[in-house]
Amino acid sequence: MQFLAPLLLAGTVLATAPIIIHLLNRRRFIRVDWAPMEYLKLTLKTNKRRLKLEQWLLLAIRTLAVLALFLAVARPISSGTNLAGFLSVEGRASRVIVIDDSLSMAYQKTDQSAFERAQNATRQVLNQLGPQDSVSVVLASNPAAPLVRMAHLDEIERKKLVSRVNELPHSQAGSHWMSTLEDIDRQLQEATFPVKEVIIITDLWQAGWTDEVRDLFDRWSEEQVTVRFIDIGDEPAGNRVLRSLELDSRIALVDQEVKLTAVIENAGEEPLKSGQALLTVDGNVTPVTLPEIPAEKTVSVPVSVRFDQAGQHTISLSIPADKLLDDNVQRKIINVRQMVDVVLVDGEPGLNPFDSETDFLALALSAGNSNWQVTQAESTTWKTQLLTAPDLIVLANVDQISRERIKELEELVSLGTGLMIFAGDQCDLQLYNEGLYKGGNGLLPARLQQVRDLTSQGLVIEPIADSPIELLKGLTPELLSRIRPRRFVDVTLDAGTDSQQARVLARWNDAQQSPAVLEKRFGEGRVLLWTITADKKWSDWPAEASFVLAMRVAAQQIAAEIQRGENLTAGEPIHFELETVTAPQSGELVWQDQERTPLELVFASNAEAKTTLSSPPVRFAGIVEAEWQDSQLGKQTQKFAINPDVDDSLQKKLDEPALQQFLGKMPLKLIRYQGKEMDLTTEGTELWRYLAVLLLGCLISESMLATFIGRRR
Repeated sequence: MQFLAPLLLAGTVLATAPIIIHLLNRRRFIRVDWAPMEYLKLTLKTNKRRLKLEQWLLLAIRTLAVLALFLAVARPISSGTNLAGFLSVEGRASRVIVIDDSLSMAYQKTDQSAFERAQNATRQVLNQLGPQDSVSVVLASNPAAPLVRMAHLDEIERKKLVSRVNELPHSQAGSHWMSTLEDIDRQLQEATFPVKEVIIITDLWQAGWTDEVRDLFDRWSEEQVTVRFIDIGDEPAGNRVLRSLELDSRIALVDQEVKLTAVIENAGEEPLKSGQALLTVDGNVTPVTLPEIPAEKTVSVPVSVRFDQAGQHTISLSIPADKLLDDNVQRKIINVRQMVDVVLVDGEPGLNPFDSETDFLALALSAGNSNWQVTQAESTTWKTQLLTAPDLIVLANVDQISRERIKELEELVSLGTGLMIFAGDQCDLQLYNEGLYKGGNGLLPARLQQVRDLTSQGLVIEPIADSPIELLKGLTPELLSRIRPRRFVDVTLDAGTDSQQARVLARWNDAQQSPAVLEKRFGEGRVLLWTITADKKWSDWPAEASFVLAMRVAAQQIAAEIQRGENLTAGEPIHFELETVTAPQSGELVWQDQERTPLELVFASNAEAKTTLSSPPVRFAGIVEAEWQDSQLGKQTQKFAINPDVDDSLQKKLDEPALQQFLGKMPLKLIRYQGKEMDLTTEGTELWRYLAVLLLGCLISESMLATFIGRRR
């Protein structure tokens, strides 16, 4: 038993006062023989036993009252179970020790991080286990590869295992307890002994715990599997998280400003003062000024970079350090391109300048923009040509499209090619609906109804996140009001259409708020439908400066993105399609910014004669480079950026009732980690309330008994 105020225990000495007073009172009486007393002796003799019992009972209650008073103010705590008692089981047992090594375990509120405390706790647990038990030690992020598997450890093997545990690095992957426990369940099914036990050493942060685990724990409870938790976590006390670092557009071009957005969250209770972040571009470090971030708020910080050559480039952004360092850095692989390939399919070519359907589009995309390679093709010729894979295809007033060409377009767009469709007098609306809309399953985002006259003054941009034309909201109302269409194609979005797949980005400023621009996501690509023509037949907009901005912004946002899986989150495996046909024999994944053991790569060819590079789950954040030998091209490399799973840094810890909700029928067995050495004890219970009730009972009993004894008899 422990006491929160042990010095007050000195007052228990006063519990001897009633006994001393009792003894002194007995000595105060002088024995005098008096004749009439002889007659009283006979009466007193019969009551002697009752009187002694009453006096001793009164003395005991008074002594107990004094003891209860001083014990209560000393605030005793019932002793928790020590580690040996906590781990004791009857008979030989098969034990699985699970070490949480997720990102949140890097949280360091004191002189040790949570993961360092987990290593100490693991060592102490291993020292308490006997050689007769079989033991498995696994990491939560990699349960399929235990450090040891159902081993009987002698002293030498135990020391080797403890040394290995002490050298373990923690990962930057997130917690996924359901998948971890499923692997543990498979190991328990292979256990030798009928007594089975799982010891989970974790910080008990909420991330990664889902209701799915309840069914598994219920089954374990029925199978008499014992689950014990060792809580080594601190209570979260504020954190700042660099949530993401994303490109504002789908493409990055040489010698052009590339804009990114960093999302920073301040999960603390205090504002984060403005400071400097560090932006690293291909090894060159540049400071970036951060604004002040209010408490419990998230802000977006713009970041700009410029590249002078095409190819793969690595960038990283790190914000000022706090108690959890691993969620303060984001890395990015950017594929910088020399140019964007655009094909404009002209459905109504003309002889004179700006008579053709796509002349204004070609000028808007190519004027002063050397990075855009624009090719104009007549629709009659394009329909019969072999379809290439440009970054963007524009269909402007194209009359009919064959089923074969539509199928080819669907395949290209699903792989990432952008597609813009402009209406016009030559468009066969019925054939468009049959071939391109397909009841909502085709490329068109909406059903085409009819061509109507329109009297409208202006374009209204919808407030939609990640809209391809979001930048048009920055234009003045005067510029947008100068867009005055005369005709347009009326469209209808079918009921039940998924807003993430098809949505209206802008409307004409008429009474019906008719759709002007619609978008649909089709596989990896995006399709934009403009309900007017690309030339001046249906509106004068192509002659306005805002048309140039609109076309450039829209084209850059939906053009094909070179993204083949180079940016991943810790805990994910790499799957990367190579351009080579012959699969290499071997390769490895090498860390570029830190010293870690390389990972072995696997190469395989699929039915389409394409070679895929694969790796096991990469549990650590950083920049890695895959290296392999190609039979024809020699040594080949490919870089990847692995970012921490910042969802694991959720600032909330499970208390006992919340943890019990996930355990279902499984009784909670929890032990608290209190220090570096053998101080693992379950949390005790304060007893002063019980002592206060006892004191009150003693006082009431003493008063009643004293009154009873002192009555006239």
